[in-house]
Amino acid sequence: MAKTKSESKSEKPAKKSSKPKSEPAAEKPAATMEAPVAPAPKKGRAKPPIDFGAALVDAFATNERINQYLLENLDPSAWSAEAPVGKGRTIRGIVAHLHNVRHMWLVVADKEIAAPEKLDRASVTLSEARTALAASAEALTELLRRSVAAGGHVKDFKPDVAGFLAYVVSHEAHHRGQICMLARMLGKPLPQHVGFGMWEWRKRHAETQPQE
Repeated sequence: MAKTKSESKSEKPAKKSSKPKSEPAAEKPAATMEAPVAPAPKKGRAKPPIDFGAALVDAFATNERINQYLLENLDPSAWSAEAPVGKGRTIRGIVAHLHNVRHMWLVVADKEIAAPEKLDRASVTLSEARTALAASAEALTELLRRSVAAGGHVKDFKPDVAGFLAYVVSHEAHHRGQICMLARMLGKPLPQHVGFGMWEWRKRHAETQPQE
């Protein structure tokens, strides 16, 4: 039986394509976070890396030096004077509060560190308050050192020792501002150079270093 023309065509072998088969696309690797690369050091003398634990302790020492610098330059007659308006704390009460908050944190965070006695905000003298602040600063410095050595943790404070230092410094700076404002309201403003001097961190830091 004769094959039809269409049947003959269908029996012809299919022509092989000259185009190469495309390879399956390679899977893209999952995106990963790359560690930051430190910039190349600049030409010239490179500064050595800092010890962050020691830097925290130094920062707190400078903060305490600013407290003492303020009180050194405060007119003694403003110490226990009542505010001309309102019923807020006296300067004596504010300084006693600073010390007593330090006392609180020492008791909470590390009972092995001897916390200086709290101050009576109604009777403490300027001289007594300055001595007490120096003592509580020394105890708090020990707390910072122990916290750094313990991996940066402070008991009952979150998140870490750096946050704790920021909390302490911002709290005390807030009250330094109140003292300056109250002294002005009492007609006993701090000298202008003292107002600027409290911001001269480099100078106040230098004053905390051992003198040769």
